[in-house]
Amino acid sequence: MDCSDSSFETFFNVVNGECRGAVNFKNGIDLSTGEKLWDWSVTSTKDLEEAVQFANNVFKLWSRNPIEERAENIRRWKESYKWYIENFTTLLIAECGKTRALAAGEANEVISLFDHHLQLRIPEERIEDDHRIITPRYVPVGVVAAICPWNFPIILAMGKILAAVLSGCCIIVKPSPFTPYSALKLVELAQPFFPPGVIQVLSGDDYLGPALVSHPDIHKISFTRSGATGKKIMQCAVATMKRVTLELGGNDPAIVFPNVDIEKTASKVVQGCLVFSGRACVAIKRVYVDEDIYQPFLNAMVKAASMIEVGKATDNSTTMGPMQNQMQRQRAQELVADAEVNGYTFALPSRSLKNQSGYLLSPAIVDNPPPEQSRIVVEEQFGPIIPVLKWSNEADVISRANDTKSGLGASIWNSDVAHAERIGRQIQSGSVFINSWAKKTPRGMLSGHKESGI
Repeated sequence: MDCSDSSFETFFNVVNGECRGAVNFKNGIDLSTGEKLWDWSVTSTKDLEEAVQFANNVFKLWSRNPIEERAENIRRWKESYKWYIENFTTLLIAECGKTRALAAGEANEVISLFDHHLQLRIPEERIEDDHRIITPRYVPVGVVAAICPWNFPIILAMGKILAAVLSGCCIIVKPSPFTPYSALKLVELAQPFFPPGVIQVLSGDDYLGPALVSHPDIHKISFTRSGATGKKIMQCAVATMKRVTLELGGNDPAIVFPNVDIEKTASKVVQGCLVFSGRACVAIKRVYVDEDIYQPFLNAMVKAASMIEVGKATDNSTTMGPMQNQMQRQRAQELVADAEVNGYTFALPSRSLKNQSGYLLSPAIVDNPPPEQSRIVVEEQFGPIIPVLKWSNEADVISRANDTKSGLGASIWNSDVAHAERIGRQIQSGSVFINSWAKKTPRGMLSGHKESGI
């Protein structure tokens, strides 16, 4: 069927410019009400094979279009997208459990992504070497599969889509089965602006990701999610020598120096820890505080975290909504239970949320747990439980911050900015933020060290 329905109550796979139904369907859950959301299609093997075939066919033409023409397609899509920002905001509240402010922030950030990519051009060098002229060129790699996560389903899908199509590639988007709706609708609304097959979307269950990664006619995988799955993708991609971009997890440290404004800095650090309930890859996961200000800083963090209103994403008073799925809520609860069993001190215990339904979890702060063996320090929690640890020696705290298999983001809090930057250059993370929690911009893309990705 034609993709001409702009209703945000019907959701389809998109193959070769057509909206396709399915034999099998699943549905999500409104995280604020517990009610079922709309049906979404489970991709068949036939749909997958046809999507790959159509993408490869149109790639031969799309890749030869001048980049200025490809940018014009994107510009026209951007103008259309503006009309649907409120619809996408409402969709994110329902499927992600985001508060209105967070959902609107993500839906609007897409405009910044459009603007950034519209300014980009692919460089072409000319090198004269003795009697030779050398011209290095960047050429489109082919068909890209974008395997997207559930925590930021629009912005992380869109970053993959725009980079692919601007560079002359075709792309097949696979959204998370927890949050398929926004990506399905995003790709559906893109169809009038691109040749059929350039941007397609397939939703599915556990078989679909491996099928895309192993497919011989897909040439690159762009994946955002967990390190364990990223390793499997990399291993599988070896068979066909696919290119891979892996945006994986992080156990992001924050180092707080004694010269900061305690109240203001503690409030900002708590925001960085609990942005979207801690379910961001670059959320602060470990807080290291100089021993000279440790207790007042810890008290200020408890005060800031205690003011957070946990509840339904649709309630105006809510500042932290529900966890997105039971699996993530259960993992956070396990880490709280592990800290309790091991006798760690809670500066702020996870409190009971009476008369509340859904995957709600209140913030918890653990006071100076043992750094080497406590799970809450060693593992990425991806939830609203924060370990706060003392430090006294600069070289030692840098070593402790780097003592992790991952290296995605970090933050340094120090009123002496030059000193903070010297510390930051010693941190083994792709991005280091000075006196700020992670606030990304399209012009400063995230990168990963160690097991945080490629």
